[in-house]
Formats: sequence, structure tokens, C-alpha cells
Amino acid sequence: MVGELDVLIVGGGPAGSAAATLLAGWGHRVAIVERPAAARHPVAESIPPSAKKTLSAVGLLNAVDAAGFQSWTGNTVWWADAEPRVETFAPGEFGYQVERGRFDALLRGVAAHAGAAIRHGLVRDVEDDGTAIVDVDGATTRIAARFVLDCSGRAGVIARKGLRQMAPSLRTVALSCVWRADTPWPVAERTQTLVASHADGWAWSVPLDDGIRHVTVMVDPERTRLTRGASALDVYRAELAKVRPFAPWLGAASLAGGPWGADASAYAARHYSGPRFLLVGDAGAAIDPLSSFGVKKTLASAWLAAIAVNTAIRTPAMRDEAFAFFDRREHDVHRAFQRQSANFAVEASAGNHHPFWQARAGSTDAIDTDTAADPAALARDPDVLAALADLQQRPTMHLRRGPDARIATTAAVRGHEIVMDEHLVLPAWPDGVRYLRNIDLLLLSRLAAEHRDVGALYEALFRAQPGASLPDFLGALATLVARGGLTHAP
Repeated sequence: MVGELDVLIVGGGPAGSAAATLLAGWGHRVAIVERPAAARHPVAESIPPSAKKTLSAVGLLNAVDAAGFQSWTGNTVWWADAEPRVETFAPGEFGYQVERGRFDALLRGVAAHAGAAIRHGLVRDVEDDGTAIVDVDGATTRIAARFVLDCSGRAGVIARKGLRQMAPSLRTVALSCVWRADTPWPVAERTQTLVASHADGWAWSVPLDDGIRHVTVMVDPERTRLTRGASALDVYRAELAKVRPFAPWLGAASLAGGPWGADASAYAARHYSGPRFLLVGDAGAAIDPLSSFGVKKTLASAWLAAIAVNTAIRTPAMRDEAFAFFDRREHDVHRAFQRQSANFAVEASAGNHHPFWQARAGSTDAIDTDTAADPAALARDPDVLAALADLQQRPTMHLRRGPDARIATTAAVRGHEIVMDEHLVLPAWPDGVRYLRNIDLLLLSRLAAEHRDVGALYEALFRAQPGASLPDFLGALATLVARGGLTHAP
């Protein structure tokens, strides 16, 4: 048996590399077990600009920026028979169009540089005590670790041991080909992801350079009539023929590789943690690719998993709280993305009643309302906007804590660990919230009761929390009023 590690990571994709980079950087003994190199079909993926914050948090942004990936500047979208909609990112913002084999290898290199050992082998099983059974060069070895992160994606080495929950009614198969332009793509399309829906599926196209695009069709094998006995190429061409907006530019391109198929079905897990393991990224839950946030979600999961394991190692008494915190967040994130995908499906179907879209659009009916304090959503919330307008019109204010507000001690991320800290609990925030828009809500609610002027309240908050911006302060104050954390006294 190989000497005990602090953390064994199964899988060297984005989740495994991100978690390994952090944990090795924090001084832990970490090893990634990655499948032996083999011929793999190329996979193209779009990574949104919003993922940069997460890439930076896990120590990967500089390497990704330096790698020279094709920029992603926005989307051109055709929903059903509607006119094309061009969605361009804000000036100066861009994402990345990546070939996953190259992208994943880059991230593993960063993890190795941080001090993680990279071992090539096939993990057959992980035992309850954290020992992994690994096949390496025809021999079987045992690797012991205090904790195991299952970052094995769809393989789900631990997840498939009774934890994974599939949705049979929402199966999706991705059929992909590489296309080469006879002449460079039009300038407007060279950095755009193209997305189009049709009656019983949808397609997307990702550019990897000025002349190469991956074109993928998404079909539901249980609801789409595919020709039985037809070759993969015939099926691919038949599905692609339904995507009329792609025809003009594909007419000036040649098929350069493929097709190949892959399971793209969404799934979740019954729970995402055990006494010695966490299910991270796609090992635990995979979201509908229609959202284009798969890699971003995976990196965020890896960031929190690394913090949870670091907490368990540094403060063993906090292990259960830290792992339960990770489990709750993974459930919350999956529900939020599931709802987002259902909303996309409603828009993409444009009233089409084909079973493919009915199943996906209707899946939102069984989704719980997300109660997290999402700053982006709150900025558009009509109750928050109304509360802000009311505050601005009042010559004076007299605020006090709302009758349903209370303070409770719950888990929260502080630096590289999960700690127990006081939070503001409201009916809208049953799990508690401490910070919103970088503003300490407990501090703000206490100071609000002591001041009758918004300007004076901001000055007092700024003295206690230097660097708090006025827009963040106003947004947090209006949200507290709208959600019942603060109420106007008679």
C-alpha cells in the first residue's frame, strides 16, 4: 500500500486540478489519479467571462490567459423560427473557447507545479476507509488517503455506488463533428458561439480558431425519431439538416472529423458527501449543456470542496459541519441551474409542444424556489427596487429589526476554512446570510437602528467596514427592508 496521503483526487479534469492546486498550495499531501492517456475525441466548450473570478480563486486564471485560447465574445441565438439574436458581452469582457483535452492538460500542469502528484491509472474502487484500488501498468495497487475527492465526472467512481440520481425522461445524447471552413469564417462569427433550436432538439457551434468549428447536435433518443440501423454520420446529418440557421455557413465548410457521440444527460446525487469523501463537479451533478456554465459550476464546486477538506484536516472537530455545508451548497447550486435550464427550454421551444421541449420546460415545476441571496437577481427584484426608491424619498428614517429576523450561528466560508459564525436568518433566507454585496448585514442592521439619515448611516458603516461602496451599501440596505430584515418604525 502506498503511504497515506492527505487527499486523493480521482480524476484530473477541471474539478480535480482546481482542488489539487488549492490543497497542495495550502501544504497538504495531494495526488491526482488520472486515467492513462488514450486517444480521445476532441471536445469543444465555451467558458463564460463570469468564470474568471472562479479561475482566479483557484489559482488557474493566469495560466488560462497565457494559453492563447480563442476568445468568446458572445452568442448568436436562433430560438425556433425567431430572428437571430446577437448577445455580445460587455466591452472588454470575454470568455474562452477551449478544446477540453488541451484545457484539462493545462490545468493538471498547474496542479503539478503547485505540488500535487499526478499518477496515471484506473481507479477501480474506493473503500470506506479512503483506500483506492488502482490499476497501474497491469498491476493493482492500493493508495490510502485521509479524504477522497471524486472528481471523475460522468464515470462517478464513488457517485455510482448508489448515490447518483438520473432523470430517465430527460436523456440527451450529443453528436459532434469538426468542420473546417474553406475560407475564414466571417469576422462577426469568429468568436461567437452559435446556438439554434428546432422542433425536437438543438445545436451549438464553438469556434476554436478562424477556420475550425465544432458543431454538436443534441437529441433525446427516447423522444426523437432516429433512423434505426443508420450510421452515426447519417443520423448526424439528418439532425443537422433540421438546424436551418447553420446551413449557409456550413455550405462553405467541409467535414473534418467525426461524428462521435457522448452522453450529455443531466443528473444529480442523493447526497454529495460521506465521512471521508466528497462528490465534486460532474461526479456529483451534471447540468443541461444548454446553460453553457458546466465548467464554471465545476470549478466553483472544486473551490468549496478544497475548503471543506482543508477544514476537516486543520480542524477535525469541524469536519461534519464543513461536509454538510458543502452538501447543502451542491444541492442548492444544482436546483438553481436546473431552474435556469428549464427557463432556457421555455424560451428555446418558443411554444413548440414537441415532447423534447415539453419535458425540459416542464421540469421547473418540481424545483424548489432558490432562497439564496443572489446579488444579481436582487438588483432586478421589484420589491428591492421599490424599497430603495422609498428610502431615497424619505427625509428621515427610523428602522428597527424586523419581527421575523433572528440571529443564528451557522457555517460559513472564512478564508480557506469553514467556520461557525453568526448570520441573519429570515423567512426568505432560512439558511442565514451574513454578507451581501460585501456588506456585513448584522453590522448594518445594528447601525440602522442608531441613525435617522441614510448618509449618516453610510458614514458609520464605512468607519466600521472601510472600503464599503455606496452602491453596495444602498443595495444591501434596500434588500434588508424588502426582505423584512429591517422595518420602518411607526
